[in-house]
Amino acid sequence: MRRPHILRTASAVAALACAEAWSQGRPLQFAELADLSLEQLAQVTVTSAARREQPLLEAPAALFVITAEDIRRSGVTSIPEALRLAPNLQVMRGDTSQYVISARGGLTTTANKMLVLIDGRTVYTPLFSGVFYDAVALVIEDIERIEVISGPGATMWGTNAVNGVINITTRHAGSTLGTLVAPGAGDRERGGSVRHGWSVGANAAMRVYARYFDRDSHQLEIGGDARDDAKRWQAGFRLDRESGASSTTWQGEAYGAEVNNLAGVRDLAGGHVMGRWSGAISPDVSATVHAFLDRTDRVHAGSFDEVRDTLDVEAQLMANRRGQHLLSGGAGYRASRDRTVPTAVLGFMPAERTLQFINVYAQDEMRLAPDLVGIAGLRAEHNSYTGWEWLPSVRVAYSMTPRHTVWGALSRAVRSPSRIDADLVVPGTPPFLVVNNPDFKSEVAKVAEAGYRGTIGSLASMSLSLFHHGYDRLRTVEAAGSGVFTLANGAEGRTIGLEAWGDLRPLEDWRLVWGYTWMRHSTDVLPGHANLGDDPMGNNPRRTASLRSLMNLGEKLQLDLFARYVGSLPAPFIPSYTQLSARLGWRVSPQLELSLTGSNMLDAHVEFGASSARAVFRRSYFAKATWSF
Repeated sequence: MRRPHILRTASAVAALACAEAWSQGRPLQFAELADLSLEQLAQVTVTSAARREQPLLEAPAALFVITAEDIRRSGVTSIPEALRLAPNLQVMRGDTSQYVISARGGLTTTANKMLVLIDGRTVYTPLFSGVFYDAVALVIEDIERIEVISGPGATMWGTNAVNGVINITTRHAGSTLGTLVAPGAGDRERGGSVRHGWSVGANAAMRVYARYFDRDSHQLEIGGDARDDAKRWQAGFRLDRESGASSTTWQGEAYGAEVNNLAGVRDLAGGHVMGRWSGAISPDVSATVHAFLDRTDRVHAGSFDEVRDTLDVEAQLMANRRGQHLLSGGAGYRASRDRTVPTAVLGFMPAERTLQFINVYAQDEMRLAPDLVGIAGLRAEHNSYTGWEWLPSVRVAYSMTPRHTVWGALSRAVRSPSRIDADLVVPGTPPFLVVNNPDFKSEVAKVAEAGYRGTIGSLASMSLSLFHHGYDRLRTVEAAGSGVFTLANGAEGRTIGLEAWGDLRPLEDWRLVWGYTWMRHSTDVLPGHANLGDDPMGNNPRRTASLRSLMNLGEKLQLDLFARYVGSLPAPFIPSYTQLSARLGWRVSPQLELSLTGSNMLDAHVEFGASSARAVFRRSYFAKATWSF
């Protein structure tokens, strides 16, 4: 049989191949992952678009997959840096620990339109409807894949999935047997991870892990120390058990951190425990149930103190395909209670509050013709501020050939109010300069998308999407009386753009991954309103581009390069920049790998934030050893 050329896309199959090789103590050879035919590659499965496994080629969404192999070969040591690998994301860094991450715009200091999940656990905070990335960390070697959807996913995932969904999946405990030790050190960071996994009887496996890092501070653009050094530790476990057609997973983690910045030390602590069961409840219906408890404790010196406890329970049902229909649905409940302490800077009224979210959704995936699939879904979600919100979507996917698919979608998504929107006061005690607004409404996005995904010949793949987002009731800062201000829903906006990415395979041992985005937005203040704050649509680059080169230099050496371009930001102005990272990996033996990674190899640059507070990022190096036994 003739061995075809192989298209190396970012796929779940690659991640599973890596997991299999690692668990058996074999080298993670790039060539191993190249032994898939295009027919096999077309069946690579993803789960984020429809909350079920489906071929990536058929998913009617702008979806990019970062595999475990991609992450390993990038040399990154944090989740935000790994997310730079997704060409449909904008990742901006303010200092050592503060990141702003979004898709299709919305880059503000309180970026609030992306939903982030880790193994199905949502990690956004109702404090500002965004993510504290200084509290999101994993053992890098435990990540199986990261699925990134740009565009709304509200029908499947709920409010706040407005501009996109980042779904991080960690590896099954059965694929992490044995011991892993991964220390590393560089001129700006040092730390390491240790993990041990073992079988528990015939049908279960468990792992325990711990991680620590210590990162140095940067210099400010205006001169002086940014005082943004950070230290963090974490420890946790995962237990997976298989029983017939059902599976059960238990996970838990605790962490603590000391994160510095110009305003003072931020002490972080927290942890979670989560359980998930999936299996058949009848011959025709399968179910998945998960529940988690989460606690976060944040003390921002001179700014605010918050302790938050969250309970989340959700169930999903999926029926076997009946004729032309595949039905799924679910319901969930989430309660998040916070206790804040007012300071001289800010406060919340009331100081303590429990927010409750109730949701129910249903979706019908219809086979309209042999090559045409239509998907109609609706979610109803109730929140403590605005009551019921309705989140519909209609999607269609047409397979022109087994290797070429076009798709389109119409969706409505909302960003429900957060504590900052409705309850913020400045300062924390009277007299107030900023007063709270309990009548703040949800921000609304109405989105139209169209896209193409396919393989071109036997050496390339490509994904292209066009989008138009129309936003209503955007947040503005407005006068609320003599010398007093408040947050209101006083603006609307529009975003248009395109996203494109793909893979090229010039040689058997050389892979290129490219990406490009172009976007343009506009904002209008509504009659009777005024915006005295920043543009509610964000400070966004018009263009971004990236190119990754992954090359095998024989059986033991790998050379990987990653170049990325980010266009200028308008307000505050930040000039465009191009950066390069490089990694050299040496597989000393089947159990030991050494690597050296250089980051920001070109000119020093800044990425985001006010000129008085943003850090300068310069060339840095990190050496790492990964030993499994």
